[in-house]
Amino acid sequence: MRTMRALTIAAAVVVAVPTIATAQQGRSFKDAWFWGIKGGGITIADSGQAYKQAPFVGVEWLITRTHGGLYISGGEAFFSSQTFVARDPVQPDSGLRVVDIKNMRKLDIALMAFPGEHRRFHPYAGIGLSMNQIVDADPRPPFGNADQLASANQIIQDQKVAFSPLLIFGGQYALKKVSVFGQGSVSPTQTQFIGYNGRSMSFLYELGLRYNFGTSIDRD
Repeated sequence: MRTMRALTIAAAVVVAVPTIATAQQGRSFKDAWFWGIKGGGITIADSGQAYKQAPFVGVEWLITRTHGGLYISGGEAFFSSQTFVARDPVQPDSGLRVVDIKNMRKLDIALMAFPGEHRRFHPYAGIGLSMNQIVDADPRPPFGNADQLASANQIIQDQKVAFSPLLIFGGQYALKKVSVFGQGSVSPTQTQFIGYNGRSMSFLYELGLRYNFGTSIDRD
């Protein structure tokens, strides 16, 4: 019985695949609902204020209208680095303490603009807000007293998340079954962010695939 059920499901999938591919090919860019996967790199500063590249992967959601739309993206950058906080809050001249930081999660929300009328290639730009969160941050010992440890942990907690404005530029090209896209974004790095290392900007570049799941409006 289980074998027959599995064969029935498999047959249904085989029959449905050509229909899905045809539907994808016939769907327009306008008034569409895209889900995407992507990979790329983000340029961030290390403890020596030198820019370094970190790999980045993510997923995204794009809703389009005729000349505008909504973009939501989530992903994570993978790296290990160091930053610094005050060693002792009571004694400002006590020096700096090293904090080891690892990986950063990123959530972007933007309003998009799609200039012109195009059949396959669609350039776009967007403006929005980016939320960055350091996944792991650990202050290095030694700690002279409990207050120093508590102070370091409190600074990390207060500065682990930061919000920044976001600019996006890119383009999408429609193939038969999916669309491919490439884009870049730039965002200022807040000085009160634990991931800040003396550089005011971060840059993200991405390549990926988007699948059109159908219309984004109710036509009934």
